[in-house]
Amino acid sequence: MPYQVRVEEASPRVLAAVRAVTTPQQLSTDIIRLLDQVWPVLREQGVSTGHNVIIYHPGEAGAFSIEAGVEVFSDFEERGEVRRVTTPTGETVAAAHFGEYSDMGGAYAALDEWCAANDRHPAGVNWEIYGDWDDDPAKRRTDVYKLLR
Repeated sequence: MPYQVRVEEASPRVLAAVRAVTTPQQLSTDIIRLLDQVWPVLREQGVSTGHNVIIYHPGEAGAFSIEAGVEVFSDFEERGEVRRVTTPTGETVAAAHFGEYSDMGGAYAALDEWCAANDRHPAGVNWEIYGDWDDDPAKRRTDVYKLLR
């Protein structure tokens, strides 16, 4: 799939999120587990919500830290591990991925190729904004961002 890479100035998005350390092998399971902690809190409080967002922080030895959350448009009361966080701000490189989540590696490769071709360097923090669910994988949009130095 060809990706259209774009440069954007990212503004902060407020999230209700849970932080955890994970591995590539556990990532999909951990994302679901963490979001399953966030959504009940937001529903119970009647919070106005947007999309699911996953923020990736660099780690060591095959593990990394993530914040799995939901974009919020109204205030909420933090509860348990559910905390208020914001997405990174600054210049980013981004691409929209359409399809299965397990195939997003192509979007990351396109961003890495763009950085190398344009002598730009990622800052190490990435995030994904998941669009609305669709039973047809070809209609599932996920925007992938890499913060630039």
